[in-house]
Amino acid sequence: MSSSLFQAELRTGQDVVNTRQRGRHIAQSLGFDGQDQVRIATAISEVARLAATHANGHIEFLLEEQPVPSLLVRVRASAFNEGLVVGSTPETLRPGPALAPAQRLMDQVVLRKDGEGWLLLELAQRLPQLSPMPQALESLKAELERQRRSSAADELQKQNADLLRILDELQARKAEVDRLNRELEETNRGVVALYAELEEKAEALRRASDMKTRFISNVSHELRTPISSVLNLSRLMLDRIDGPLTAEQEKQVLFIRKSGEALQELIDDLLDLAKIESGRSEVLCTRFSVADLFGALRGMLRPLRVHEGVSLVFDEPDGLPELHTDERKLSQILRNLVSNALKFTQRGEVRVSARPGPRDSVVFSVRDTGVGIAPGDQERIFEEFVQVEGPHQQGVKGTGLGLPLSRRLAELLGGALTVESLPGQGSTFHAAVSRDYTQRPGAAGEEGGDSQELERDTPHARTVLIIDDDEVARYLLQRLLADASLQFREASSGTEGLRLAGEMRPAAILLDLSLPGMDGFEVLEALRREPSTRNIPVIIHTSRSLTEQERGRLLPHAVGILSKSGLTRDVALDLLQKALSEP
Repeated sequence: MSSSLFQAELRTGQDVVNTRQRGRHIAQSLGFDGQDQVRIATAISEVARLAATHANGHIEFLLEEQPVPSLLVRVRASAFNEGLVVGSTPETLRPGPALAPAQRLMDQVVLRKDGEGWLLLELAQRLPQLSPMPQALESLKAELERQRRSSAADELQKQNADLLRILDELQARKAEVDRLNRELEETNRGVVALYAELEEKAEALRRASDMKTRFISNVSHELRTPISSVLNLSRLMLDRIDGPLTAEQEKQVLFIRKSGEALQELIDDLLDLAKIESGRSEVLCTRFSVADLFGALRGMLRPLRVHEGVSLVFDEPDGLPELHTDERKLSQILRNLVSNALKFTQRGEVRVSARPGPRDSVVFSVRDTGVGIAPGDQERIFEEFVQVEGPHQQGVKGTGLGLPLSRRLAELLGGALTVESLPGQGSTFHAAVSRDYTQRPGAAGEEGGDSQELERDTPHARTVLIIDDDEVARYLLQRLLADASLQFREASSGTEGLRLAGEMRPAAILLDLSLPGMDGFEVLEALRREPSTRNIPVIIHTSRSLTEQERGRLLPHAVGILSKSGLTRDVALDLLQKALSEP
């Protein structure tokens, strides 16, 4: 059911203007908002202009009740308008490109033929509210009739007002966009400045980290020599080489030795960390089985048990293939993990096991029944010098370097170190390493018996020259190697050592590498250049951790290498006897 509101002929441009005016007034009366009023008036104006172009058109405004309350605008126009229609049959007939604006502005545009040469266009827009009362409709119809003769100037004035309002809105939006652009530019400048500052901070942190690594490496290296001297001197005293000790003296020396060993362990950990951080730590691959590794660890770690009620169990590694990696570093990881587990487990067991892991890896697990670790502390324990505070720490000493070092070593071996734990329920550490670690070409190998045989002149048969700038180290070597058939001469620098070697041609030379001015490498090369000293056997005596390249430089020209750390009389005597007995 529909009710006609207003109709008019479309012949001139004035009719088109009046039609737009009526359409807007009707839309306002039916409750459409200002934006919809403009849309409806514009669509009607476009269609009315087309209808008035070629022939006398007709327009009618209706209120449609079914199926939904709508404003219906029915326009009769000539079919000869260009672009008005596409298709010629009822099946193919559809609105042409000229009606595209009206289609975008109205809810529905319907086109059908209305006799020969005529088309009927229907534009529909759903009402925003219920249909007006009959009295309101009659009032609207009367008002439209009164406005039929209104001038086009009123409509133009309203259009101008609409345009001015739209321009004001556009200017306001443009001003807002300009303000936002200025804020974005200021923000971008701030972000760029912040990035520059962050880069400077990052570079400063990198420099600080490098300085820390160099400091730790240098200081730790310098500490190794006196600590080695303390340990070796205490060993001399405990071996009663210079006479017996009273019970109280032996107890005091044992305390000295125990404290020295703890300090040496700390220094070794610091040096290992510094090497890994600086990228100088090398992986020395050997082939070994997990069963052999567990066998060596079993005897080494059982004496570490702090509580009698704790058992140390190694599961049999059935079915695991042979490993090709650095056995010493892997053993160091497991020693640290087991040592920690034994410290914080008062009853129960510490169990060590191994299983195949993903991507050709082997996962070693150390599970304990100890105090456990809170979730919030499970990452902190891998930070350097960090120890979780609590009653479990009473009586347990440590530096906080074992776990950080173990994680770095696991990563160096191509794996990772993780932990699973709950307070009061124990902990399980998983150390995954690559099963077959391939070292870079040319860097694998260990020192062997490749030393070339050296011809000898006729040096002093039993004189040994010690070249070392450390007085304690020189004294310690003489005490360890004390023999009635041996004579010792000392030199505190490389230059003095070369002079004495050329003058006396000793039977053997004990050479330190860290010498002032001319270091041990240069002294060894100078000895081999001179015909008079070329054939004297040289034993390297050093506290340095030698790289594979350094060993490669030394071993072809030296009988062997004695480490100041953990030096024993038997090892020193065996190596010296080898040097003295060479043809």
